[in-house]
Parts: sequence; structure tokens; C-alpha cells
Amino acid sequence: MKAAVDPLKVNAERELGTPEDPAHTGWWRAGPEPGEEGPAVVVGHYDSDTGPAVFYDLERLEGGDPVRIQRADGSTATFRVRTVQSHSQDDFPTERVYGDTHGRAALRLITCGGAYDQEAERYEENVVVYATLHDVQQRDGGGS
Repeated sequence: MKAAVDPLKVNAERELGTPEDPAHTGWWRAGPEPGEEGPAVVVGHYDSDTGPAVFYDLERLEGGDPVRIQRADGSTATFRVRTVQSHSQDDFPTERVYGDTHGRAALRLITCGGAYDQEAERYEENVVVYATLHDVQQRDGGGS
């Protein structure tokens, strides 16, 4: 799957926004860029009014699966999935997602999941993919 990445920021309630286009992902621009030290956070919609969205199959990822992100400088950061977990939206693990990665580059992919609450007009869970940096390929094809 390939998708454009839009910059996102946190709203007044200290919640990360989501991309306007359900076919795009969004990167938390106040955090590290993918491949830099710390947790790079990328979010995407699970679905939309017209059907599946960019992260519809996110929870199908498994440990060891690669996730590649093309960076602004033309290099590609490859991450390996460590685990995929679902968390209640009412008990989101903020510190685990955004917290210290002990000097390592990490990636968090987030979307909605679980049952849809019609009254609240939202899904009850978030699916979070936790991944660590495996390699960075420069534009010329050399790794780092």
C-alpha cells in the first residue's frame, strides 16, 4: 500500500488530528520524522463514508513485517513490526505510543478499531502498530 503523508498537529484537547483525505496518512509533525530517534507517529483512517480507507488492513500486520516510509530527502526508512495491539480509546497508552524509545528510532501506526459506537459516532478502540527501525536506504540505494 502506498499513501501520501500529510502533516498533523495536536488539537486543543491534546488529541492528534486525522488526515482530511481517507486515502492519506498523517504524520505528527511535532514528533520525530520516521528514522529519527524517538517515536514517529503516523495515523490513518480505518474507513470512510465510501468504504475502506488507507489503514483498513492495518491490524493484519504481523511481527517482522516490513513498513517502508519514503522520507523528504528521498531516502527510505524500513521498519519491522514488533507487535500490533488494540487499546480502548478511553484508555489510550499515550506514554507507550509517544514516550521515550531509549535512543532508538521507532514507528507507531494508528487507526480506529473494535466496535463502532453509533451514539458516540466513533470506534471504541485504536489499533496501534509498534515498529522499530531496521534500515535506511539512501537515494543511491546504499543502506546506512
